[in-house]
Amino acid sequence: MTNYDKARSSILEKINVLEAVEQPLMDCIGQVLAEDVYSEYDLPQVDSSAPDGYAVRSVDIMRASKANPAILQIIETVRAGSLPKKKIRSGTAARIMTGSALPKGADCVVRFEDTDEPADKNGPNSGNPSEVKVYLRVAPGSNIRKAGSTIAKGALVLPKGALIGPAQISALTANGKNRIRVVRRPVIAVISTGDELIAAGRRLSPGKAYDCNSAAIASLISHYGGIPMVLGIARDNEESVSAMMRKGAMADAIITSGGVSKGDYDLIRLVIGKIGELHFSRIKMGPGASFAFGQTHGTLEGGTGGPIPVFALAGPPSGCLINFETLVRPALLKMLGYTKIKHATVKATALDSLPDRKAIAFVKWSKLHDSRGEYRVKLNCSEETGTLASMAMANSLTIIPEGAKVEAGDRIQVLPLDWCLGPVHQD
Repeated sequence: MTNYDKARSSILEKINVLEAVEQPLMDCIGQVLAEDVYSEYDLPQVDSSAPDGYAVRSVDIMRASKANPAILQIIETVRAGSLPKKKIRSGTAARIMTGSALPKGADCVVRFEDTDEPADKNGPNSGNPSEVKVYLRVAPGSNIRKAGSTIAKGALVLPKGALIGPAQISALTANGKNRIRVVRRPVIAVISTGDELIAAGRRLSPGKAYDCNSAAIASLISHYGGIPMVLGIARDNEESVSAMMRKGAMADAIITSGGVSKGDYDLIRLVIGKIGELHFSRIKMGPGASFAFGQTHGTLEGGTGGPIPVFALAGPPSGCLINFETLVRPALLKMLGYTKIKHATVKATALDSLPDRKAIAFVKWSKLHDSRGEYRVKLNCSEETGTLASMAMANSLTIIPEGAKVEAGDRIQVLPLDWCLGPVHQD
């Protein structure tokens, strides 16, 4: 048996980052930038106004106060997207809107709030004033966004390896980018195995079980940024399993569930060994100890031309999902170009006990919550509701190390899950 840390390291050593593709910016959410992006412009391109107000010469308002306002003639209104037509000279001002180009001659902007502009107006000033009273002295350069102050031409907007999200979309779009190069999304073949499996929606007869793993695995692939290719159910014979695996070789990776233990009809390990190489076939962590990892031969007919990683997950749903989150997830993120792939953990206080020491590391579906700024975790959910319900209601996994026991009140590490029930709730 291979321990969890060694299994994870062994997998990651054999996983490569996928190649880059150019695609529309709005299709890149959650993907990793494959090149440095530099600004092609000074932003803003010209000096512009930070607030709505009046563009003036600071020398004309140097003695302005509420009791002694400076009175200036309004010569034009400058709006965003239009260039000013007149120069600010002694005793004049221009109404100016946020983001508008600063008129020549002006060296500061006075906010509307510091003038006699009506405080309760909504939209244009209905009084159409020809002059303005300024109540505040403003220093040169005040309330002006200098050209290039947001970003200068030639400056780095985003480095290679950045994860594309809303803020990155904003920064790139502000620089006129509508297409970028990102690490492409991996296509992952999904195969379930077992004569007992039937598709959901059919009548369940004795001895049969619904294939819930394919849908769960596909949803996790999508959640983490991959593209699932669900191939269906392979039956418990070598010909069926081999045919399905060979079909999966056209993808970037293959994930199977079931058929990986040591029963007479568990054929996944056998087939991996025939179409490629089996690297290990059992881990010292449960549920899901029956987990195997291997690679197909690069010469496999119909394949992509290189070795294809094969993740053979446990058949029971609990072990299957634990295998994915702890061992497939980091590999998938590496394929996508992520540099930070370690699972986030928090320190929490155990609310119940696990007095029995396990011979191997053990994973609990757990309920994590924030109690007045301190995390607390309930461990024995499956004992109260059963495994299926505890999975559906859990929002975290807690790995209990080999040989360890937990007492209520102990501080333990917990892995929050970001794919169920939303954020951790607070008391």
